[in-house]
Amino acid sequence: MQVAGWGWSVIIPGLGLLPESNSPFLHIWDLSSSKRKASFKPGIKVPLRPFCGVMGVAPKENGEFNAMPPGSHGGNMDIKHLTEGSKLILPVWNNGALFSVGDVHAAQGDEVCVTAIECPGVVTLRFELIKNAKLSSPHFFTSFKEQESKGHFVTTGISPDLMEASRQAVRGMIEHLSKHHKLAREEAYILWSVAADLRIHEIADTPNWVVGLAMPLNIFS
Repeated sequence: MQVAGWGWSVIIPGLGLLPESNSPFLHIWDLSSSKRKASFKPGIKVPLRPFCGVMGVAPKENGEFNAMPPGSHGGNMDIKHLTEGSKLILPVWNNGALFSVGDVHAAQGDEVCVTAIECPGVVTLRFELIKNAKLSSPHFFTSFKEQESKGHFVTTGISPDLMEASRQAVRGMIEHLSKHHKLAREEAYILWSVAADLRIHEIADTPNWVVGLAMPLNIFS
């Protein structure tokens, strides 16, 4: 991934985790530093970790859809861990998948005000087809480069209800551990409970929220 030399962040009245913020605000970032950090204010520098906020295929249902909320097809997931070197696994329901990508971010926290460091950029992707994967939601492997360990395998849940999204992520991890590590469902349930992290990845793109369950890969020989 390559990002341009500038970016922007904005507060839009009515959007974000605090919709009562009724004053629009714009901040322009200088991304030209060779040290991969962006200066926010004197004494505050943000590390750049570029990724694409939107990566998805055509939805299962027919019709027209708002691009803002993500879904089981992926889309506007805004998962900051999908940096260079990560692997995203998406369910496919339509011929050719009809993959789309965009919304480049130079850096992002949990994007509570709806924007990260938005910027122009160039991304290069490689595609593979996994037959009979039978996924119901996106899964992904984090980049080895971004981790001190071997990285993580992450299942996601996407729903307008955070509890239901969490349950979806848990069920997805149980299915994965049962299939790929030959664990009984009860064993898989216990393993994620003692070794995995449940995270909110996206909580600002109403009405759907994204929850991820991250399993460290270094526990497996």
